[in-house]
Amino acid sequence: MAPMDWKARLGKNVLKYRTEKAWSQQVLAGEAELSLRYLAGVERGEENPSLETILSIANALAIQPARLLE
Repeated sequence: MAPMDWKARLGKNVLKYRTEKAWSQQVLAGEAELSLRYLAGVERGEENPSLETILSIANALAIQPARLLE
């Protein structure tokens, strides 16, 4: 997986799991304790989230962190 590919994949999966819960970006950002602007950047594949951020998003979505990188 190329370095840019994982960020795009992560973003697509965050969007997928967020919409499955019918959550807005605002709701997920609040649950994950992230700024709305940062979360939107993650979904677009523009941010380089830390492992801690990935774990926060996964915990908020109640999924295993690895599912965000599948």
